Amino acid sequence: MPRAILGNDLLDDGSGINPNDIPDEDELKVWREGMTAMAALPNAYVKLSMLGYAVPGWMRTPERQSVVKSLVRETVELFGAGRCMVAWNWHVNAAVSDADSHSQVGPDAIELLDMMLWFFDGYSDEEKERLFSGTAKEFYRLD
Repeated sequence: MPRAILGNDLLDDGSGINPNDIPDEDELKVWREGMTAMAALPNAYVKLSMLGYAVPGWMRTPERQSVVKSLVRETVELFGAGRCMVAWNWHVNAAVSDADSHSQVGPDAIELLDMMLWFFDGYSDEEKERLFSGTAKEFYRLD
């Protein structure tokens, strides 16, 4: 998600999110402009994964968890649940889920799932179905 959410690989000017801290307002402004432009493209989809790229160590404090939650929710608001999908690569790179490879430790599968469910607190069952499976099935043509 962090690369997907923050779109670091899409920024032409080489700017990106500080890998050592919570994004500041200038970084978020660049991210929001890029994500808004991407959301205007009807065929653009977002994978919500690898959260440590956005906020390294996000699992470690409630403040960091809240920042990631707000970025995830903002992304879903921009693109809609029909163009966002939770990517589950925990089994391959759990540490990246927490710390952008700056850590060898990441959340266990239950912790990560609980966080994802918390991110989407208040969303309808239909929206959650899209986020956790429906969008991916459609995007990858699995139905």
